[in-house]
Amino acid sequence: MIKVLIIEDEHYTREALKAQLQNSAVEAHIVGESESVEEAVLMCKKEKPDLIFLDINLKGGTGFDFLEQVQELQFNLIFITAYEEYVLKALKLGAIDYILKPVDEDELNEALQKVTALEKTRMQDRFSVAKDQFTGRNDRIVLRMQDSFQMVMFEDLMYCAADSNYTKFFLADGRTFIASKPLKDFANQLPENIFYRTHQSYLLNINFVDSYDKTRFLYLKNGDKIPVSIRKRESIISRIFGGF
Repeated sequence: MIKVLIIEDEHYTREALKAQLQNSAVEAHIVGESESVEEAVLMCKKEKPDLIFLDINLKGGTGFDFLEQVQELQFNLIFITAYEEYVLKALKLGAIDYILKPVDEDELNEALQKVTALEKTRMQDRFSVAKDQFTGRNDRIVLRMQDSFQMVMFEDLMYCAADSNYTKFFLADGRTFIASKPLKDFANQLPENIFYRTHQSYLLNINFVDSYDKTRFLYLKNGDKIPVSIRKRESIISRIFGGF
């Protein structure tokens, strides 16, 4: 049985969530509920829950304010939020699960199944990324892979390569990761001033470019070579090398 804490400032949402948890596939023991940041912090430190349902907007602050004050603890997390596009983008890019208000029973069960299978020790990275996106900071991406999440800093990412419906990420330290999404899904998540689509199958960090040999290949500082499509050749050379 998992210990659950509900942090939500709307009474009817808390009551609905408690009722749905009783009928869920997960055995849940609700150790407390709170509507404010201050009260939630005290309750969390006392009860040490396994799973927290957290609203974005709370009395006395936001869900991210709460997370900053309990960052030494380990727990899984599902955000509860009304539909606000910028909030959902932040949570999606941070790879944190969320459910929309009013809470749907099927959506709740799906989120529970995913979150309870995660390692609590990896949650802090995802909190950090989601907060950065929420507050406007944009210097990293979280990759949702087959059975885990991986945080990658933009400054460490050399390039991405399409591999059917997957994308392979190549880092400057030699590590590679395969994310279970196509390359096009990452094109809008990486900043345009740093990353450039040189080819339909490649997305390149221009800071790692070393040379271009006019055979339509860019050579990186580590020796890797990236193809350049004919139609993108002039714009890429102009952008990276300032023209011919």
